[in-house]
Amino acid sequence: MPTAEPKNWYSWDFWLREPTGSTVGEVRLSSWRERGSVVLDGVKYPIRRYGFLGPFVMEAPDGSVVGGAVKPSALRREFVLDGLDPPYVVRAVSAVRRDHAVLRGERRIGSIVPASWLRRRATVEFTEEVPLLSQAFMVWLTLLLWKRASDSAAS
Repeated sequence: MPTAEPKNWYSWDFWLREPTGSTVGEVRLSSWRERGSVVLDGVKYPIRRYGFLGPFVMEAPDGSVVGGAVKPSALRREFVLDGLDPPYVVRAVSAVRRDHAVLRGERRIGSIVPASWLRRRATVEFTEEVPLLSQAFMVWLTLLLWKRASDSAAS
């Protein structure tokens, strides 16, 4: 999944596209709350946060939990995905850039990087070991951090 492209210039909904230009899914962020969804192969996986500081949970259409992520610190732009040992960690590379690395233990297994500093389009790279649904969830989490930064800059 090499790119995440905004559907519109004002939208926080993104297409997930292959290098050939074919669409593999969607990432949707709600404009009102920290919730949204991932859509792959026509199947919608809702994502919501439980409580003010609780985890983000991605659910299957039947309501069962597919994945979850916690933000261990309010001071760091980082999420830890649960359910794996060692877990996936989505972490900002620096304090001033929007680049995010995806780690499993100490090993880097992916990245989500803006295509340019002016646009919200992202280049996404993962190793083959990361399932597509997990990739899409990590893209959603990263875009949420970008949206938070954009919203606070606009205030």
